[in-house]
Amino acid sequence: MTSFKSLIAALVIAAATLAPALAAAAEEAVLRTRAVVTGDTVTLGDLFLNAGDTADRPVSRAPAPGERAAIAAGHVVNAARAAGLLWPNHERYTHLIVQRDGVEVSADMQRDAVADAIMRSQATAAPADVRYAVSFDKTPRALHVARGTTPEAVVAGLEYDARTGLFTARVTTPARKARTLTLTGRARQIREVPMPVTAIGRGETITEGMVSMVEMDAARIAPGTALTVDEIIGMSSRTALRAGQPVRVADLRLPVAVSKDSRVSITFEMPGMILTATGRALEDGPMGGLIRVLNTRSRRTIHARIVAPDRVVVESDLPVQLAHTLN
Repeated sequence: MTSFKSLIAALVIAAATLAPALAAAAEEAVLRTRAVVTGDTVTLGDLFLNAGDTADRPVSRAPAPGERAAIAAGHVVNAARAAGLLWPNHERYTHLIVQRDGVEVSADMQRDAVADAIMRSQATAAPADVRYAVSFDKTPRALHVARGTTPEAVVAGLEYDARTGLFTARVTTPARKARTLTLTGRARQIREVPMPVTAIGRGETITEGMVSMVEMDAARIAPGTALTVDEIIGMSSRTALRAGQPVRVADLRLPVAVSKDSRVSITFEMPGMILTATGRALEDGPMGGLIRVLNTRSRRTIHARIVAPDRVVVESDLPVQLAHTLN
């Protein structure tokens, strides 16, 4: 029995003697010069080059995408030791800095998000075709979302003064613990208006290929400006129109079907009687328009509606008196 106890004591002493030597001989963990994390968790593999089978062991939560965080070196030592990994921290670091990788949410994306938020807030107060052009007082910092996630800016709060266009917006992303930026600036109302793409001469009939929709500051759009293509296409210009300039509705009219002083055939139809005469237009008129016409035989002036480029029809409830005007 005594010899057995002596053997056990000798093994314990040997183990105690060999333990420091074995530990010294074990490979030390090699710290990465730059720790970049892609997921929600910081692992030993994110921090050490030779973490081996312990690479997936968690150390702490990762910062938000695009952000940095400091992890206490003592915590890393304990996490490594628990996994059987040796990191003596010879450099005596107090903290290790970890960078979270991410996809950038650019200033342009933030600008679009603020513009959309303002448009939604003014949906009942502004015309449906108005949108907003946003300018920031300072270029905002880039935000980030996790790698593999669609970049998106989220407006968490908005104050907007429709009178001045000034706004204050809190912009962030859907990411957990994402940074929130407070952005200030001004928003301008923008509308698309039809403009000639080339000069249009007086009296020309405007076709679809002659105009295009162009964005314009709504504050610069004068009252009476044509706002849709339908107001322009098929119309004739009363005056020359310049390329790249808004068009006033007052500068448009229906194309002239009968020109002033042109010869026309005058017709009056009633049951059992058709009267015709030759006349001269006393004014320009569009198809379907009512103009004054001089009967060249009777020298009487009548009103007639244009039904063809050289024909007008008299409209009257007094056929007897009208017959006299045609003869």
